Amino acid sequence: MRKIFASIVIFLCLFDVQMAFCAQFDWVWNVLVIPPSSGWEKEPGKTIKTALTWYEREISESSNGIGGHDISFEFLTPPASSDSPAQDINLNFDLHTIAVMSFALSPEQDKILVARMAGMNVPLLIAGGENVLIDRGGRPLQNIFALDLFRDYRCPAFAEYARKNYNGDKRIALAASRFTVNQEREAKICYTFLDNEGFMPMPYWADASVRDSFAMMSEEIESFEGEKAGIVISFMGSMGAREIWRNFMRLRSTWQLWNCAEPDKMYLSCRGMIFADQNVMLSTLGGFVDTKRLIWRTRAMQIEDNVAAGRAVALCEWLERAVALMPQPVDTMPRGQLLFNLSRVREIPFGNQILNISPELHRPAARNVFIVEVRNKDYKNIETLNIRGLAYVPGY
Repeated sequence: MRKIFASIVIFLCLFDVQMAFCAQFDWVWNVLVIPPSSGWEKEPGKTIKTALTWYEREISESSNGIGGHDISFEFLTPPASSDSPAQDINLNFDLHTIAVMSFALSPEQDKILVARMAGMNVPLLIAGGENVLIDRGGRPLQNIFALDLFRDYRCPAFAEYARKNYNGDKRIALAASRFTVNQEREAKICYTFLDNEGFMPMPYWADASVRDSFAMMSEEIESFEGEKAGIVISFMGSMGAREIWRNFMRLRSTWQLWNCAEPDKMYLSCRGMIFADQNVMLSTLGGFVDTKRLIWRTRAMQIEDNVAAGRAVALCEWLERAVALMPQPVDTMPRGQLLFNLSRVREIPFGNQILNISPELHRPAARNVFIVEVRNKDYKNIETLNIRGLAYVPGY
């Protein structure tokens, strides 16, 4: 009898341990995390890993967690021999996987991830995404989201900057190539915005593969109706923009060159060139120093890349607020509801910005855009504008 009783006790103890293990397993939601190209042991990977670990601990010690659950970040590592980490990395989903976060910060890698995950019921949250299409036929993919506005935001940004600083009589020329899809599309978008603001922009089309066309275009613009001062908005890519700038310098022209491209070190010798960009000044003007201080003050965890930490925390807040829109506590994650909520989250802190997600974009409805000028081989912010993202179009 004692042996039977002892066996029952042992069985019940083992059962309790197993149930406790299962309960603990059910209590934790997993998020798979894609590393930047430099990996987890170098910046910005080290900072991203630290910020997500900080967030994980904050949630584990809070009273309600996320929907009544803890969260665990699984930092994925591609095979050492991989030429394409986004293609070869193992995305091992299970019932407790609620999201994938990508910090690849590479359009090529994020495009591969979008292709792999499009149409799934697990969301992919991209920490950047300016040059990544996340739509099909003009509508966002149901489970793909991005923190950056799509690249054509520069068109309304330049139009708004022109409206605020010049009147409709200001001469504006648009330099683009008809043989490059993005250049022609963005030039036409910019033309429409400028026209709506009362300007009369003059488009100049060139073959970007013919170097001499840039010099001819510069001289033609310079003699535009005898005008000696105006603005050229370039959609010609890096080589075209620099060639137009060099020819203006040679002609000692007073025309300004606005470059509808990402600011890059290659342009730092082009004094006076102006850019519109959502990311260029985030490290100094984005307000992410407060994020660094918060992580250090609460858990004495040191980060080096303030913007990378800010992006990590923003994605976490985005996910948490989507879960918070559900009836609490959330026993089993309703994936369709999660995707719906992610497209409608409001008031995500992102440094000194507050972002509201647009269901038509699966991106922020608006972001701050910095108008910067090249001065003394550096970028100087001359104005900050809040610019709304543009609707997707059926084709690009």
